[in-house]
Amino acid sequence: MTNVEVTIAIRLSAPPSHVVDGAQRFAEALRSALDLPESEVVVELPPVRELPRRVEPELRVLVDSRRVLHRGRPVELTRLEFDLLHHLCTHPRQVHRRASLMNSVWGGTSTVDTRTVDVHVRRLRRKLGDAASFITTVRGVGYRVDGTSDVVVERDALAG
Repeated sequence: MTNVEVTIAIRLSAPPSHVVDGAQRFAEALRSALDLPESEVVVELPPVRELPRRVEPELRVLVDSRRVLHRGRPVELTRLEFDLLHHLCTHPRQVHRRASLMNSVWGGTSTVDTRTVDVHVRRLRRKLGDAASFITTVRGVGYRVDGTSDVVVERDALAG
């Protein structure tokens, strides 16, 4: 019989301790089954590292429950403030004219002055605190939501 070299490689990033223990037990069982000397079986695993933490978005708009969370804390909004924020956040990086916002958020039959949008944006900004910086005023035109990597709009119907 000739010698055959077998290499089994299992690559894991940041293996938990039970995986390390299991790999060592597997190597010992393999060595024993193949009747190999201990020096012929080597177990090499990467060092155990902490997994990266999930980064919480600055602002979360939960559509189904009509809630807004700023850094995980609830922000109390009126129906129109929520609808306005939801509309702006679902159409980011796009300038929304006041008249267009009136039509989309208040409804096409509204006889309210477009300055109402300014009042609602001002109230919304006050309630959002430092997250208000996501809402940009485009002078003479309307509003836009920027910084969309820190703003998440999500369905939460299945969340408990």
